[in-house]
Amino acid sequence: MSEQQMTPNTPVLEVMAAEVHTETTSPQTFSIFRRIPISRKLTIGFSILVLLTLLVAALSYFSSDDASQKIEDTNQLRVPIALEAAAAESNLLRMLSNTRGYLALGDERFLLDYQVSQIAFESNLDNLEPLLAATGGGSQEQLAMLGQLRTALLTYDEWAEESFVLRDDQLAREPAYKIVATEGTTLAGNVLLDTQKVIDSVAREAAVEDVAVLRDLARFQSSFLAMLSGLRSYTTTRNRSYRSEYIANSLINDQAWTALQERMGRGEFNEEQAALLAAMGENRAAFLLLPEEQVFPVLESDQWRQDLLLFREQVLPLADNMLRLLENITASQQLELQRELGAGTLSLLQSRQLTLTIGAIAIVIGVMLAYLFRRNIVGPVGRLTAVSERIRGGDLQAQAAVESADEIGILAVTFNRMTGQLRATLGQVRRERDRADNLLHVVIPIGVELSSEQDFDRMLEKMLVEAKTFCHADAGSLYLRTEDEKLQFVIMRNNSLDIALGGTTGNAVTFPPLNLYDEHGRANHQNVAAHVTHTGQAVNIPDVYTAAEFDFSGPRRFDAQTGYRTQSLLTIPLKNSLGDVKGVLQLLNATDPQTGQIIPFDPNLQQMMESFSSLAVAALEAYIREQALRQEIQQLRIEIDEAKLQKTVSETVDSDFFQDLQARAADIRRRRQSGREEER
Repeated sequence: MSEQQMTPNTPVLEVMAAEVHTETTSPQTFSIFRRIPISRKLTIGFSILVLLTLLVAALSYFSSDDASQKIEDTNQLRVPIALEAAAAESNLLRMLSNTRGYLALGDERFLLDYQVSQIAFESNLDNLEPLLAATGGGSQEQLAMLGQLRTALLTYDEWAEESFVLRDDQLAREPAYKIVATEGTTLAGNVLLDTQKVIDSVAREAAVEDVAVLRDLARFQSSFLAMLSGLRSYTTTRNRSYRSEYIANSLINDQAWTALQERMGRGEFNEEQAALLAAMGENRAAFLLLPEEQVFPVLESDQWRQDLLLFREQVLPLADNMLRLLENITASQQLELQRELGAGTLSLLQSRQLTLTIGAIAIVIGVMLAYLFRRNIVGPVGRLTAVSERIRGGDLQAQAAVESADEIGILAVTFNRMTGQLRATLGQVRRERDRADNLLHVVIPIGVELSSEQDFDRMLEKMLVEAKTFCHADAGSLYLRTEDEKLQFVIMRNNSLDIALGGTTGNAVTFPPLNLYDEHGRANHQNVAAHVTHTGQAVNIPDVYTAAEFDFSGPRRFDAQTGYRTQSLLTIPLKNSLGDVKGVLQLLNATDPQTGQIIPFDPNLQQMMESFSSLAVAALEAYIREQALRQEIQQLRIEIDEAKLQKTVSETVDSDFFQDLQARAADIRRRRQSGREEER
């Protein structure tokens, strides 16, 4: 390369030029080496590297065999124990968390999760026992801890179940609420009933001066109700604002009660009313003692929730003790694990030192080989060429290795992008070709076969069965639109439930038809088959249990009755060339041919089925037209036969022979008539 060709952007080229110059001035040995073919150079160099690698690997293997054995023993015993103990600790924490969640929220999911975690925890303990026993005599203490864990688990379960029972019974779990709901409600109810009686009694007299009395009674009644409401709210929520509400209303009630007492002292109440007021006073006094002496002390102490108290004082300490036991087992196993790994590490260190010694020798030889081959780019170019040959041979999955950031690396990246685009394009072409092949070799032949079918039931059956087979569907139904705007079940097949109704089976379809319109004449779009009939558009649903746009209560009832699980659904209208929907084809539960799992219906198969539906409707209409034509031909044959008969009769009557016979018959009738008259 000349100086005019060099630019600041060509440092790699300058280095290559300098190296070429160096090789030119090298000793005779390098000249001989340059004459060796590149493949032989690479063979010699890589053979030396392989031999050195095998030597290092052999020495490393034999020197590290002891360490590997120790590590293997550790992996077989210590690691599983540590993992199982950690899993047990995690499941215990889940049990504790689910216990808290259920006591706090009362959600049944927490109770179910608690049971699952409990079973998993018991399984962890069962798995730990043989593992600990296999480690030898040093694990006796840990086996004893395991026994303590089993005993503690039984106690924990009893206390947890007791707390769950308390959580489900509000009267049992909340003593303050029980007092208010039972004794408090009784006393308050008596007060309010007596108050209402006094109000009714005073109201019956209807004197003008009684208005003030009624006002005081109403004030007493409303303030007492407000007291009761505030007390109930405070008992239920422990929100101190409700206690303040209770106290404020109790002051108002005291004032109203004092006013009533003063009126009673002035003789404004008759004997019956005074007796009721006296009973009110006794019940009110007893009621007022409940909050201060019983309700408030319980609510403002740890006794207000018995289930939480049991959890805090019994369940939680027991769980902490179980966690400590598990932590002790885990810590002990971790110490053993560290000790054994330390011994293995020491052996590996010794093996590493030996490997480093041999490796240093290999590095020196490798550096020498690298010096000889570092200027060669044949390797990367050759690999890139090999990849290109594979791609040319049809292997589009081949990828060029990007070994550097230079031009070859950029070329490899560009090459990979080009291959990716070609792969995507070819994939699209293959998909389109597969669709065309399916249409040409599967769908159209099925349509032709349907058009040649002479049995109506067999044709309908074949329409459904072929569609199920093509889409790998587990079940399917075929509806036909009737003249009274209904969808009539005509065929039903279900492989899993072994159901075969309609068609050539002789088993009648017992399901009622689907209404396309409601009683007010509105189109039915809740049912997916009716919706498809009205819109003429196919509907593909991956899972009917998560779909909200249609009413799938019918399939869910069917599933509940039969144990079936309806999942994916494909509903296709059977439209003719004019766009009129003649029926509906519905397929259920597409299955993966490889795994047998239920999957959504492929959109490509949906397009094939839409083409198939057109052919099926064409065959259906052709069959109907053919039957109608056959009836017309039969009628025409009857009319032609009658015309021929009339013509034959007419020709016979008009013949000379028939005329002569008629004349003779007339003559005979006249003679007989004359004979009868003479006899008379």
